[in-house]
Amino acid sequence: MRVLEVKNLKKSLSKREIIKDLSFTVEEGEVFGFLGPNGSGKTTTIRMLVGLIKQNSGTIEICGKDLNRRREEALREVGAVVENPALYKFLSGKENLMQIARVRKIPMSEVEDLIKLVGLENRIKDKTKRYSLGMKQRLGIAAALLGNPKLLILDEPTNGLDPSGIIEFRELIKKIAKERKIAVFVSSHILSEIEQMCDKVAFLKDGLIKSVETMGQSVYGANKENFVLVHKSEEKVVLEILNRQPFIDSIQVVEKKIHMTLHEKTSPKLIKVLINNDILIEEIYKNRDGLEQRYMELVEGGNK
Repeated sequence: MRVLEVKNLKKSLSKREIIKDLSFTVEEGEVFGFLGPNGSGKTTTIRMLVGLIKQNSGTIEICGKDLNRRREEALREVGAVVENPALYKFLSGKENLMQIARVRKIPMSEVEDLIKLVGLENRIKDKTKRYSLGMKQRLGIAAALLGNPKLLILDEPTNGLDPSGIIEFRELIKKIAKERKIAVFVSSHILSEIEQMCDKVAFLKDGLIKSVETMGQSVYGANKENFVLVHKSEEKVVLEILNRQPFIDSIQVVEKKIHMTLHEKTSPKLIKVLINNDILIEEIYKNRDGLEQRYMELVEGGNK
């Protein structure tokens, strides 16, 4: 199901064209990354998506409802966390959620379900002034999901989080998208987070989308993954073994490290082959340079 459809969107502010011509779609259960440098138009786009400002031309449809013509119906399908969540710091986490639930006539059972979903059961009765930034973000997500929207919009959601908080937040978003079949639109300039969180990514530059690509295919090809092997065995022997494996598409040695392009989800086979052949593995890891390289090509205008 197509949850968000944006067609030929344009927006000018103070006679300056900020958004020049945007078109993209976000499907049910998909995490869609909106990637671009500061000043590229990400925040302006989000302000239009949540109805804070109107576009000069083009259309925004949410679950098939035009945002201009059926504003109230369309926005009923949207939950958003823009910058830091707005919370009453002298109320508990649960009291914050109940304030929204009462206004929107949402049953208590839904509030309890969301508390469990975001993993705040043990701290939900504490005042939010005692919450860490990561806990506040999770509570903000719960608040945004009240009413069971089909589209969740997040603007720079991992800003200020420590590494543990980033990992927890990333896994939560992926869980929400898949289990609740929600379309998630994530705006960010952090390459590593977009790559690990999203199913698709739009590369934005100067108010224009340069490309929309599926994660995993932009650099290495569709259904491919790139791994790097650092070993202490004889290189010639290792290469001979790897070249015999049908699930390995390409092999390249760079600064004594072996770079391999594998068929998707075949890394367990690679590990088994290395162990069975007594290869002395020092380190093996998934190469995360793919999105960075593509970003440099499309947004910065050159290779890394």
